Amino acid sequence: MAMSSTGGDGPRPAWVTLGPRLRAPVGPTSRWTALLMFWMSLYPTLLPRSPAIQGVVSALCTTIGLAIGALIAWIARRALAALHRSVPGLLGRHARRVFRVSVLLTVIAGAPMWVSTQNEQRRLVGMDVLAWPEYLVAVVVTVAVGALLFLLGRLVAQLLRRIDRAVASALPAPLAALGGALVVATLVVTFAQRVVFDTFVSWADSTYGAVDDGTPPDIEQPTSPLRSGGPGSLVPWDTLGYEGRNFTGGGPTVADLEAFAQEGAVVREPIRVYVGLRSVDDGVDDAAAAEAQLAVDELERTGAFQRRNLVIATVTGTGWVDPVSAAAFEYMHNGDSAIVATQYSYLPSWISFLVDLDRAAANGRALVAAVTQRWSELPVDARPELFVFGESLGSFGSEKAFASVDAELSVGAATRDAVGVLWSGPTFANPIWHQILDARDAGSPVWHPEFGGGERVSTLGIPGSAPITGRLSPEHHITYLTHPSDPVTWAGVDALWSRPAWMDRPTGYDVPAHPVWFPVVTFVQEIFDLMAGFSAPPGHGHNYDPDQANGWASISAPPGWTSADTVRLDRLLNPPPG
Repeated sequence: MAMSSTGGDGPRPAWVTLGPRLRAPVGPTSRWTALLMFWMSLYPTLLPRSPAIQGVVSALCTTIGLAIGALIAWIARRALAALHRSVPGLLGRHARRVFRVSVLLTVIAGAPMWVSTQNEQRRLVGMDVLAWPEYLVAVVVTVAVGALLFLLGRLVAQLLRRIDRAVASALPAPLAALGGALVVATLVVTFAQRVVFDTFVSWADSTYGAVDDGTPPDIEQPTSPLRSGGPGSLVPWDTLGYEGRNFTGGGPTVADLEAFAQEGAVVREPIRVYVGLRSVDDGVDDAAAAEAQLAVDELERTGAFQRRNLVIATVTGTGWVDPVSAAAFEYMHNGDSAIVATQYSYLPSWISFLVDLDRAAANGRALVAAVTQRWSELPVDARPELFVFGESLGSFGSEKAFASVDAELSVGAATRDAVGVLWSGPTFANPIWHQILDARDAGSPVWHPEFGGGERVSTLGIPGSAPITGRLSPEHHITYLTHPSDPVTWAGVDALWSRPAWMDRPTGYDVPAHPVWFPVVTFVQEIFDLMAGFSAPPGHGHNYDPDQANGWASISAPPGWTSADTVRLDRLLNPPPG
């Protein structure tokens, strides 16, 4: 164990002297920076926060503020020392008293500010409002979590200082400071990557891999040969994965479709094709291409190319195909349809963003290429209308199949073969989405962009919008479903140092009218917005269920379809509560 000299009493264990160091006072720059970041953390961003989540956000921001303040103070001391000047004392002996009063006033003033701004935002998205006492929960959580983070930070800082001193003592004076800093930085990065990140990925892989082995409740193996995993399928049921089984084992039945269809309409059983990660051999060189080819073979087996409509659906990280969207398409076309999808991961999308982004892109490219290649070989008058769909990370994989050097070329590639494209909840990494934002028509807000006058690209998703009567013209159209409050679309690492585009005025209909950006703080807030986005009320955040009927009607409404049909379909898919 490392020893510490204590004068006449002889060396003592290092832990004996650790306590006073942990209790050492925080410098004034750190204190004031932390207080400022606490206050800024109370401002709203994309989605409302519960008191407990607000407490965690504030604790993180306050702790980061302490670290930033300490760095600022260290730089200032070094600079002043180089100029042979001392650090001026601010407010002298009254500094601590002034700070304590400021903390008290800040916490008190935070109550009406936080409750009122949160409730204003909650009303925008249709959530229950908060009562004033709930602010106390946020304060208590801030103190508890903040104290834990502070203690952890001091322990880590003490360890790094010991390492720095040990390295510095072993090097010549000119190299000591640089060598110590390099060793400490290397240790921190290595620990973060090799221990923290790798352990997390290993845990996620085993945890979600076990989930992928399961089957959703109330889902049974199909008895229809028109479903992957059913009789005669080239894809065994036990290789489809959790979401693959959910997709091929679910969906509307023929009886459901007949109940919705107009009188006299011919109804067919929909075709659903899915290829899982385990559906191809582990040793193949290109798993994405192998899955895509197996999917095409399965489309051939089921007679999908003889249907009137064919959808290429790219999936999210878990392999999920939005069941509301898939059902909407099948109801709209009386089951005369086929939907095909392949799996590239079983990890949630937010983890897939970290480890599987390249696989999502490869999956999208391979599936689109394989299906369109076979489709293009069919006679023009004997092949189905082709559609492309992707939601969330699925829209990223889908866009990567068509992305070119600019918006015009990308849109042209996406709509060359497909009659319509529906991309729902695009992510902040989507290449074509960002090209469209950058090239949007002058005067159109970033949250509702218009491109080329809306002739080839439309943005839907505003609650209360008029139901779509029929296909938007011309054909070969792209429709995006987006919400201003969707953090999957708008959050980004650039919030660390620059004001996010979603804050530009006029802001969207379900975000604060006067949002406030602050370096680092807004980024932390957006991270927690991302976690909340998937559980947002319908029509807000990353919940696009109420938009699917309108979205599909805009690009694929069959002849004779009316706005009343769109409303009827939406009510079927999203029945009102009660």
